[in-house]
Amino acid sequence: MTVLFDGEIHVHYRFINLTIAGEMPDVSRASGGQRNGLCGAGVPDALAMITGLHTGSVPFTMTWHETEPPVSDEWEEVVEVPFAPSSTDLTLSAFDHFYGVRLPATGSLRARYCARGLDEAADADTRMDEPPIDHYLLELWPAPPAPDAVLRQTSRYAAYWHDHARKTPPPPTAEERAAARAAEEQRLAAVRAEQKAAAERREWGGRAPTPRLRELTGNARNMARSHRDLLDELAAQPPSAQREIATWLARQAFEIADLTGDPAAAAALTALESGDPLPPPFDTPEAAYDHIHPRATRNFVGYVSFGKPTGPRPPIHRPSFAVPALFGAAESDPLQAIVEAFHHTEATFDDRKAELVPALRSRWLT
Repeated sequence: MTVLFDGEIHVHYRFINLTIAGEMPDVSRASGGQRNGLCGAGVPDALAMITGLHTGSVPFTMTWHETEPPVSDEWEEVVEVPFAPSSTDLTLSAFDHFYGVRLPATGSLRARYCARGLDEAADADTRMDEPPIDHYLLELWPAPPAPDAVLRQTSRYAAYWHDHARKTPPPPTAEERAAARAAEEQRLAAVRAEQKAAAERREWGGRAPTPRLRELTGNARNMARSHRDLLDELAAQPPSAQREIATWLARQAFEIADLTGDPAAAAALTALESGDPLPPPFDTPEAAYDHIHPRATRNFVGYVSFGKPTGPRPPIHRPSFAVPALFGAAESDPLQAIVEAFHHTEATFDDRKAELVPALRSRWLT
């Protein structure tokens, strides 16, 4: 015989657990479906033992045997269960008290849990400085798996727990736990997928984007959030019509920004409508901005400010918003060209932007 533990364990809520070191499995139903209710072995790598005392220290001994030991007459309650720990490093625990023990070997074992004084300890409930009331012994030895058994039962307390175990459903099997984990993972995957789909619907104006819309970048989501129906109608147009609409939008931006009277700007619009390269100084955004900024004292309108107004709205410089509409309309993808041209043309219209969509529909979609 080898003594693995011999001392007092401070219990709380009437339990002592034996588990793999570092693990704390749910053993609340460990004795479910067993004949005995004092030592639950239904959870892998764990034993869940009941004590009579609710709170206080109880003498507890744990021993290892090479063969089955005899049952001593000193014990009033004796039960046995199968036990097959996967590690030799175990922990005896009782609420917030932990005691390390090490087995000589792992494999298929038989565990015998012995007790005395259960009724007296249960009646006392709590032990302070009094002499020990209940005592416990856990014996382990190598043995093939066999069902749990009640070898001796004398107390009403033990009878109660045995009856409770027989009425409690057994804990889930390894297969059932695996199936439950798989089902939960599937449920969570479905939840995540729906959350992702819902977020995408919000980004695209309340419904999922079509495959064609998914190809778009830039300001596509911005347009979809405020004009999803319009975007779908424009996406349904043939590419040649989309190209014409994009150039029309750029022209609307230049007209409201009073740029069409500028020969260079007019030439850029003509090139855009002809499908030719944009001429200088509208061949690059930098050069175009350098060209229009001397006109910065003209064509100012109010600009929406966020927060509480503190005075007149600051103006915007319409030509600065019209220039990106030109380059947006020149995008190689005609639908992307519409998206970019529309976004910047609407910004150019600013306080008159309510006029843009009706004009577009009247010209191209009726």
